[in-house]
Amino acid sequence: MAWPLATTALLAALTGCTSPRDGSLEEFARWHDGARAQAQAGALSWSELYKQSFDRLTALPPSLQQDTRLENTVLLLSTARKYEANEIDAQEFALEREHIETQLQARLR
Repeated sequence: MAWPLATTALLAALTGCTSPRDGSLEEFARWHDGARAQAQAGALSWSELYKQSFDRLTALPPSLQQDTRLENTVLLLSTARKYEANEIDAQEFALEREHIETQLQARLR
């Protein structure tokens, strides 16, 4: 009887234990990378990227990482709307986006 328990413990140690929450955030990150590439290529508007990001994030299980990402997504959405309304130029948008994304990465560490 101890054998299956030891095997299960070994498999868990080798494969790593991820909670559904971790998997959800990883899945979101994969989606976001693809959608961000579309926005950079002009196939998706920046505001639509951040709107979809917000919608997907709110559907995830609550977590501190989710809260942090949501907070930054709201800032990015606001900035994208200013850019698309010609209230800021492309350079200002890129700088602001980079600043917000850098802050996000620092907070997620």
